[in-house]
Amino acid sequence: MTDHQNEPAIETTEDQLLDHEYDGIQEYDNPLPLWWKAIFWGSIFFAPLYIVFFHFGPGVLPNDRYDDVMTAFYDKQAEELLALGEITDTSLDGLKMSDSMMSTSKKIYSARCATCHGVFAEGGIGPNLCDDSWLHGNRLTEIYKTIVDGVPEKGMLAWKKQLPPGQLMAMAAYVGTLQGSNPPNPKPPQGKQLDPAGMVVVEENEPGDGEPTESSTLSTGKDETGQIPVMPETNKP
Repeated sequence: MTDHQNEPAIETTEDQLLDHEYDGIQEYDNPLPLWWKAIFWGSIFFAPLYIVFFHFGPGVLPNDRYDDVMTAFYDKQAEELLALGEITDTSLDGLKMSDSMMSTSKKIYSARCATCHGVFAEGGIGPNLCDDSWLHGNRLTEIYKTIVDGVPEKGMLAWKKQLPPGQLMAMAAYVGTLQGSNPPNPKPPQGKQLDPAGMVVVEENEPGDGEPTESSTLSTGKDETGQIPVMPETNKP
């Protein structure tokens, strides 16, 4: 008798078909593996804990963690720039290209600035930040100085003691992105109308009340009464 003859017979089982059929298709009664079921049920129980911890609890989402890292990087970079005295319109304008810095600045604005300037920067206690009229200058370096030093006589805090240097710079850049955004219910313009270069925009009829300026008198040749002045005759030699 050979060894093969002493081996126990292996029971063979055929796949069992379920008793239902759809469109001529039948299904085998093959249950899912236990490891697959464990992962499935585990994810169901894990999802509510994740939502509560990260969205309503102390957890920090990956995007927020990335923003924090980038903010710390720009804070360090800002300190180096301040040490060199190199805060310029160009350096501030470059921060507009950083999505993480603008995202962080938007959160800071909502938490600290919206109370006075409005949720959409349309103005409230403070002025409208979206139009082209400015009280303290519209160049980014001027906006930066206003944020850093504040306007105590009008109730605006000096944020230099509240925010790190990088966030102060980013906030100036963020305010620069608000210009021309046309928020709902904007506050009437305050201050001087300025062009993007920070120059005062002079209207054709300025100054008001219909009073002609010296330049308009010279250009039209008319005096304040609208008449062409007659020069007195002089004796010729």
